[in-house]
Amino acid sequence: MKHWVWVATLMVALTSAQAEAKLYRWVDEQGNVQFSDKPPVQDPKGGVSELNKSGTVRKGPTAPPTEEEKLRAKEAELLAKEQKRRDKALLQSFTKPEEIDLLRDRQIEAIQATIQTNKLKRQTLVDRQTRLNKQAERYTKQKKPLPSDLEAEFAVAKKDIDDIDRDTIKRNAEIEEVKKRAEQDKRRFIELQAR
Repeated sequence: MKHWVWVATLMVALTSAQAEAKLYRWVDEQGNVQFSDKPPVQDPKGGVSELNKSGTVRKGPTAPPTEEEKLRAKEAELLAKEQKRRDKALLQSFTKPEEIDLLRDRQIEAIQATIQTNKLKRQTLVDRQTRLNKQAERYTKQKKPLPSDLEAEFAVAKKDIDDIDRDTIKRNAEIEEVKKRAEQDKRRFIELQAR
């Protein structure tokens, strides 16, 4: 009796293996219809049809990808590679999430030191502008025109203050970016450790 069960199981397995066998049909470059149990190595222009064992089309020809689809696939592949590289770097650089916070704080401190230096430079320039304004007032009281070198100093001081203000804005944006990146890295690190 057990022998018949084994034979029946073998028959079912063979039948399902045949049912799962795929057949592919496509038209080659010379215009000849080709059939094979393996899809062609290169995608033909008309696409490839998948047939069942009786020769009925199970899946119609798939059109080759457009240039836009190829570009999107390439971009997705590059993003996946970059993510894999970043994940590896995260796991090699840190042993616990708190270390990411420490790195974030050190980076922010360095940026804040530059902002503090900018404040000191700016104050020096504002003091210089105040002295230049007093000199300009004396010329105005005497109804004399401002000397060109004094006007040039005004312009340089104003430009330097504007440059410092722009740099300070940029540094504050960097701090926000460091915080955002650290939060993302921390979340990803915890996710990777949970795997």
